[in-house]
Amino acid sequence: MPEYMINGIPVNFPFEPYELQKNYMAKVIECLQNKTNGVLESPTGTGKTLSLLCSSMAWLLHMKPKQPKHRMETIDTLPEPPELSNAKHAALDPEQALALQQQKANAKMKIIYASRTHSQLSQAMQELKNTSYLFVRSIILGSRDQLCIHPDISKQENNAIKTVLCRESVKARNCSFYNRVETAKDRPDVATVPVMDIEDLVTVGRKLKACPYYLSKELVEQADVIFMPYNYLLDPKARKSNGLSLQNSVIILDEAHNVEKMCEEVGSALLRSSDIALAIEDASSVIKSMMDGGGAWSGDGEKQLELTLDDLVLLKEILLGVEKAVDDIGILFSQGGTTHPGTYIFDLLEKANIKFGNINVVLQVMNSLITHITTEKTGGFVRRGAGLQSMVDFLEVVFASSGPEYRQAVEKCFRVHIEPEEPKQPAKGGVKRADGWTATKQPLKAPVKSASKVINFWCFNPGFGMRQLVDSGTRSIILTSGTLAPLKPFISELSLPVAVSLENPHIIARSQVYVKVITHGPDRVELNSSFKNRSNPEYIASLGRTALSLCPIIPGGLLIFFPSYPLLNKCSEEWQASGIWGQISRIKQIFVEPRGKDQFTTTMAEYYAQVRDPASRGAIFMAVCRGKVSEGLDFADANGRAVMITGLPFPPMMDARVVLKKQYLDTNRTRENELITGNDWYSLEASRAVNQAIGRVIRHKDDYGAILLCDSRFQNARQQAQLSAWIHSHLREGSAVPNFGTVVGEMSRFFRHMSTASLPARVRDVCAVKDEPGEAAKEEPGKGKRFATAVKGGGINTFAEKFRLSEYLPDSMKVNHHSRSTMPAGGDAEAGGSGLVTLHKRERNDGEGRPPSAGAFEATRKRRKIVIVPQPLVKREDTEDGENVLLPVKQEPDVAAAASVKRVAPENRVDFLREVKCSLSAGSYKTFLQSLAVYNRDSDFVLFIKQLCSCFNAPHLHYLLLAMRRFIKQEHTLEFDTIIERIESRYLSDM
Repeated sequence: MPEYMINGIPVNFPFEPYELQKNYMAKVIECLQNKTNGVLESPTGTGKTLSLLCSSMAWLLHMKPKQPKHRMETIDTLPEPPELSNAKHAALDPEQALALQQQKANAKMKIIYASRTHSQLSQAMQELKNTSYLFVRSIILGSRDQLCIHPDISKQENNAIKTVLCRESVKARNCSFYNRVETAKDRPDVATVPVMDIEDLVTVGRKLKACPYYLSKELVEQADVIFMPYNYLLDPKARKSNGLSLQNSVIILDEAHNVEKMCEEVGSALLRSSDIALAIEDASSVIKSMMDGGGAWSGDGEKQLELTLDDLVLLKEILLGVEKAVDDIGILFSQGGTTHPGTYIFDLLEKANIKFGNINVVLQVMNSLITHITTEKTGGFVRRGAGLQSMVDFLEVVFASSGPEYRQAVEKCFRVHIEPEEPKQPAKGGVKRADGWTATKQPLKAPVKSASKVINFWCFNPGFGMRQLVDSGTRSIILTSGTLAPLKPFISELSLPVAVSLENPHIIARSQVYVKVITHGPDRVELNSSFKNRSNPEYIASLGRTALSLCPIIPGGLLIFFPSYPLLNKCSEEWQASGIWGQISRIKQIFVEPRGKDQFTTTMAEYYAQVRDPASRGAIFMAVCRGKVSEGLDFADANGRAVMITGLPFPPMMDARVVLKKQYLDTNRTRENELITGNDWYSLEASRAVNQAIGRVIRHKDDYGAILLCDSRFQNARQQAQLSAWIHSHLREGSAVPNFGTVVGEMSRFFRHMSTASLPARVRDVCAVKDEPGEAAKEEPGKGKRFATAVKGGGINTFAEKFRLSEYLPDSMKVNHHSRSTMPAGGDAEAGGSGLVTLHKRERNDGEGRPPSAGAFEATRKRRKIVIVPQPLVKREDTEDGENVLLPVKQEPDVAAAASVKRVAPENRVDFLREVKCSLSAGSYKTFLQSLAVYNRDSDFVLFIKQLCSCFNAPHLHYLLLAMRRFIKQEHTLEFDTIIERIESRYLSDM
């Protein structure tokens, strides 16, 4: 693999990096070398993840030999692990402070890579497997939902109950899967696989009958790179649960545009009156059971309750005090609730005798009670303890730290909002969530009293959570994404000292993307999805006609993003009622983003299959900004040739949390902290969601597509300034808003040009065939008609982009699909560059020899079928009457011809590995990856070449073996060439 020196660090990169990739890697290494924090923006498709991984891995390997081999175990001398406290350690004596500094300096250097979802983490781990750093030990942390394989515990729907049952089973050593973890971690299936993602862990866990969840925890200590979701890193409870130490670690937060909101959510909590009532009911039932048993626990479990009756009576008294304090709060139901400063929560809980002095004892009693009542089954097999668990979660967030500094921070950065509790609607979506951002399903918990309330403890300063990471002994924190701009307000909100920043341009050429603001539909109705206008029937109909007019000229997949689910559902209903839906479906099949996880996976698979289907004209996927489709999913090439943004997804303006966030920013904004105003934040929230949706269409340097902003508000200069920087030039270029017809014409020419442009084969579309205009008169006697490929968007049926002609040819005729040859526009089959196929067209005769009318000719032309016949299978002969006809040719095996056609492996390393994966069986590909990792680590060439020859032993795979020379180290290249010559001579002698 090519090696490049960047800031004095040798970096192995799969191909020659572009200048912006070099700049990006230089900034990453600069942060790591100088122990500083960085904020780096690089648009989607610029190789951000690959550059991030290669540069950070190269630095880690460069620094590893310099680390002390034996770390000093000084953590036991400290009063508590530093990363579990928000407060600074001013209480440490000089000896403990020195021990802390030594521990930080000698802690194992590791990289923690965090992203929002596990799907995004899986993509990053797949990128790592495609580099030469796949031998670096890496592990991913997941939840019990993803990793538990216990036949009973894994079936529990409530995650909190699943956690309690798992812990109790592990504590009692009743889980056979957990008991095998210690031996499984040293087995070859685990020890020889350096990079293990969720699927790998579950697969090896089932094979070895060992718990994947605890196996991943065991492998953390050995790992150099740990992948995890944001909440595992930002939540102090999650860090404690996973035993995660941040000392001397590098934290990489990918897709960091979500970090602000995640930091706020981790520091926020809510408690409902119904939760308190359930907690009281659980405590009462246990007290009754103990009293019936003479003061002892009388459940069916073998273990005795560790609590006394007095403990439970005191706990119930505390819970009743909380209920009374909440009931006594006066709120104006007509105004939707009341708001208090953050410290109000301490005064409220103190009325129930919950305060900083006894909070640890209260939590201990609650956790013990939860453990016992959740492991006891009632007659109906219903697990209890949900109310107590909600109480524990709420109190742990409220009392996350202590001291005057913490109380002062809570007063400034938090608000307590109390609102009426609405009855939960069972089995219905669309229930308003407490944070007001998205709608979710809420289970029916308990009957809700008329005076029931919800206590919201909201954090409005993301820097509050970020400071916990900074104070935990981290070496560097790097935040990166494709949509961070503008950087200044982003950095100021996080309160993070940043020494390195970068805003990269896009890697694609200007000609590869078409950007337009569409202010009016084809019926000249203004497109504006503001809250007042989105119910307007004329607007909804015009939006449907816009999609109907554009979808025929867009090849492949079209993504349509709506600001909210209600608007998506309303448009779907109105379009179906008016017939627009049916008209669109006759051109492209429509898929709608579902809410459920299982349905989502199935729908995505069906969408991709429809786009790949050669008989279809593509597909449409209707989704919502901030939904699953708008982030983390890849719609490269034909899967997403265009994206329509139907509006600006502003947060709900009258939502209490949104109003309070704007007030917080306006109140605390100063010239020194550079915070943005509340209105600027409100507008920026919508723009960042739009930028994420736009990023679905351009996924790599050879991709191309159209970005259509179908809302008149995108004309606003302020709104355009908040879009990604690489889009600005395209919007300035077309500052004059064209009419709808002009947009259709320009976009048709754009796709026509891109279909015929000399792009690499993997992004070229194999299209249908049509008559070359005016060529009929130029035909020479005895020659067949001439044909040329039709461009996309011309209304003719197209094939999917991943179609390969070589897959349909005999083995003796296959050639390298990366060097596609095309037939000259003005030549016939014999004059074609490849000479491999002849394209024939079947036409209907009208039976009378009359030339058809224009209308009949158009109808006939659309019904023509294309038949692809390999050239060697037919021959031309003249009949007795002088007619030139095609006759079949008997095929004989031509070994010499097959040998003369040499396949060439792709130059791009990612394409090469993809071709290797497609060419080998699953077992052989796994052996190939393992051998490559072992060779990079041990430099054992003899073993490596032996395994390569075993994997590529078939003659048709020889070209892949030959291409492996790029992975051979300099000292082994001569020996490799000698072995290849020997293999080639053997092949020739066999022929």
